[in-house]
Amino acid sequence: MECVKCSVCHRKFDDTTLLSLHHEYEICFDINSSSLPEANFSCPLCNKRCYDPLVLQIHVNEVHDQVPVQISESQPPPPTAAATSDSLYAQDLERRERMKRQYEQQATSEVCVEQWQEDEDAHIARMLQEEENAQSFEEFQNRHGGSTRTFAERARWNLDKIYKNKSISQAKYEEYKMKLDEMIAQPIETTESRSTDIIPMISKLPMGNILDRRLCRPGCDHISATWLDQGWACGYKNFQMLLSSLRSDPQYSMHLFGHDVSNQVNRDIPSVSFLQKLIEKAWTAGFDSDGRQQFNNHLVNSTKWIGPTEIMACLGHLNIKTELFDFHQPKNIEKSIAYKYLFEWVRKYFQQQQQQQQQENKNNNIIHPLYLQHE
Repeated sequence: MECVKCSVCHRKFDDTTLLSLHHEYEICFDINSSSLPEANFSCPLCNKRCYDPLVLQIHVNEVHDQVPVQISESQPPPPTAAATSDSLYAQDLERRERMKRQYEQQATSEVCVEQWQEDEDAHIARMLQEEENAQSFEEFQNRHGGSTRTFAERARWNLDKIYKNKSISQAKYEEYKMKLDEMIAQPIETTESRSTDIIPMISKLPMGNILDRRLCRPGCDHISATWLDQGWACGYKNFQMLLSSLRSDPQYSMHLFGHDVSNQVNRDIPSVSFLQKLIEKAWTAGFDSDGRQQFNNHLVNSTKWIGPTEIMACLGHLNIKTELFDFHQPKNIEKSIAYKYLFEWVRKYFQQQQQQQQQENKNNNIIHPLYLQHE
């Protein structure tokens, strides 16, 4: 590093900043001159004599326990030997060097911290993006038959989760854990996921100021997910609710469930694992070969999503006529506008079904729900 020199006292400094500080705060004189300035400022604690008050202040603050003292220029110097100017300049220069090194270290540290924070933020953002991509990819796998997670593995994970959340006792946790495979293999849906007779109860409520209303079929049950199949079985749950409606229809009750509608004792609904087997049987019979390939020819004991095509294949295999409608949303149309076409079609479906039954003088008044799956 090239040094700079004072033109008066010929002292060398590392940079122009230190040189300017020297000119501003220190008494500058030629050390080779025969007439040196008098050291008129002495330390009241150790009698050290200095050429200017700033140097003396530095000496007292650094040497004598950081205790500042007030220096008077009129204070007479004690009769001691004068300190050389070289030692005074060396002391002050050393102090300034320490301050400079401390400043550089602090600046470097701040840059490192700022860079570390930027790196940390970028790292967190990258991790979140990778996690989101992984979740999206896993959802894509689940939807199109590429997931490797089994029914039992996901159920066990859900069970551990509700136990950690203290939703069940330890005794129930151990019981469910021991019977997990048996519970999954059950062909009948559990009663805890089913809510029956909701519509009849709603129909008894007073209408108030409402002039007219339309309710769902009384025989259609609401079936929700449980910890056993939570997180992936929404397509199966919609299928189960559709089956609950068909079960109370004389046209389908005996054909699908083997008993008459009047039999109110047996109101069982197939479980998710049983429906998986039915869909695979439909594939084996030749229904929806393309969909079968997307699921890698396997659905039983998996957590893969299903949609209308799988339901259509299963019902077709059971000799039940179905229709599949795809409501495409063009990119140049807003969602709020695109959905209006779907809502209008649904309204016309129920309206036309009701009008048709009235024209045919049918008294059963059964209009089955629609299976809607968002893509």
